[in-house]
Amino acid sequence: LRYSLHPRSRPSTTELILTLWMFTLFCEEIRQMMSMELKTVNGKILGYFSIFWNKLDILSVILFFLAIFLRYIQSSDCFCGARIILAIDLSIWFIRTLDMFSAIKRLGPKLVMIGEMVHDLKFFMLMLTVFIFAFGVPAYSLIYGVEEFSWHLPRSILNIAYWQIFENYAISGYIVFLLLISYMTVGNVLLINLLIAMFSNTFNRLQADTDCIWKFQHYSLVCYHLTRPCLPPPFIFISHIWRGTLYFFSHYVQSKWFKLRYIKYKNKEKFSIVIDIRLIRNIEAIEDALGNEVYYFVSKIDRKQSDHQMDFDEEKISSPQEIVLNKIKILEYQVRTIQNHQDDMFEYLECLMNGIRKIGGDDIEMPKRSRRDSELFCMLIELCLIIIEFYSIEEF
Repeated sequence: LRYSLHPRSRPSTTELILTLWMFTLFCEEIRQMMSMELKTVNGKILGYFSIFWNKLDILSVILFFLAIFLRYIQSSDCFCGARIILAIDLSIWFIRTLDMFSAIKRLGPKLVMIGEMVHDLKFFMLMLTVFIFAFGVPAYSLIYGVEEFSWHLPRSILNIAYWQIFENYAISGYIVFLLLISYMTVGNVLLINLLIAMFSNTFNRLQADTDCIWKFQHYSLVCYHLTRPCLPPPFIFISHIWRGTLYFFSHYVQSKWFKLRYIKYKNKEKFSIVIDIRLIRNIEAIEDALGNEVYYFVSKIDRKQSDHQMDFDEEKISSPQEIVLNKIKILEYQVRTIQNHQDDMFEYLECLMNGIRKIGGDDIEMPKRSRRDSELFCMLIELCLIIIEFYSIEEF
């Protein structure tokens, strides 16, 4: 009577339509659960509830039918409880509409950011709850003294502690004042700034991948609506009846026409990508380019980590003299290697020319065996530069 509500012995027309509508939604959720590509029923259930939006769907449907059950119990408390549950259920349905924003390129990645920030908020609220009770319980006991326990007492403690972050209360007593200073320092300064830093880190981490996130969301949305029936609720029940009819006549009556129609109906839920040779080559070129880029990036990170680890693990730090001596040794090894290769090459050419002389006669002239002094001269110049570097290090 306070809300101008009148009891009804029978459900109204709008209630019947809404109940039928919710029942069709419940049947659709069961169909989605059983049509998942998993073999066991337990796997289908776990895979279904691994998606956040499916959890909201089942929760909203269960709350609706619970409210409908309480609504027809002849009791004022049950009627008020049904209204409260329906109000909460309506809030969940409004939140459920956020899923359609994933089709928008600018708003879709923001949903992922909100989900990550809510995950950060859970850890923040866990830490904040500890400090709320650490301040609220002793402050309330010092201000109001001893009170008889009731279920409204925890709410009063939370009111004086939680809203203290945003409002000012008249606090009396030095002990409560000191508790308030400590609580405001930790809660209002430290924890809130920590939450802002966590949100900023999450936003910056996901902002760089917004295009990739939206493409995955768009692909998931297309796959989801491809498996849905063509009719929306509550007319979706017609699609369920047609699907059940095809299944019954194709499996139990063994009708060929119904069996072909059922196979065609099942194949509608599957899709294949039709590509030509040109598109395949473009995809392969893109994959090669991205693969090389990822390989270079990972190799660069591994090289930095290995260099960093070697800097910590190296017990002996080489002196400048040792560095120059190592360079001289490397240069000597390179000169020796070049000389060996030149000797082998000249010996091979000498044998080859001897064979040509046997075929063509003595008129063929043999070139004089000489070394490539230019390479040795370059090596000598490099050796001189190393020696100059050595003396400059000594002077330094």
